[in-house]
Amino acid sequence: MTQMIKAKSEPLTEDIVASMIGKYVHAPTNIHEVQTPTGATTKANVWFAGIVAGYEKAVIGFNYEEGEFSEQPQTFYNVHLTDGMGYILTTAFELEILELSKEEFNKLIEEKKEEEALVADNNGEARELPLSDDADAVGLTKLDDMTCM
Repeated sequence: MTQMIKAKSEPLTEDIVASMIGKYVHAPTNIHEVQTPTGATTKANVWFAGIVAGYEKAVIGFNYEEGEFSEQPQTFYNVHLTDGMGYILTTAFELEILELSKEEFNKLIEEKKEEEALVADNNGEARELPLSDDADAVGLTKLDDMTCM
């Protein structure tokens, strides 16, 4: 049964991140500011799902945009999944994390595989894409309107 690990309204803490190790998780909302090819910035939902293997914590006291040290350092958390993928958890924008059962996780992966199986090519025709059958080793990321694996 799906359980809330972190709601959008609550702050991200190291205790929350540490509690995810060994669990099937789904972050349907993980909003980041990203740079476009033209140099502009936009917000993108970098969602993911998988089994959490561990995490990293980075405390950064230097503001790269202003080129000086900040009085208050920022803390960033990166989660690592058992498929080898890693994801930065946003602290600046919205983040929601759910715990899934193995069955719910497998259902989510099957749904995403079905969505990805039909992709329009340049002629507007649908074509089928080969996808991994290993549901435990699938890392899915949605960046703007483009899904990456």
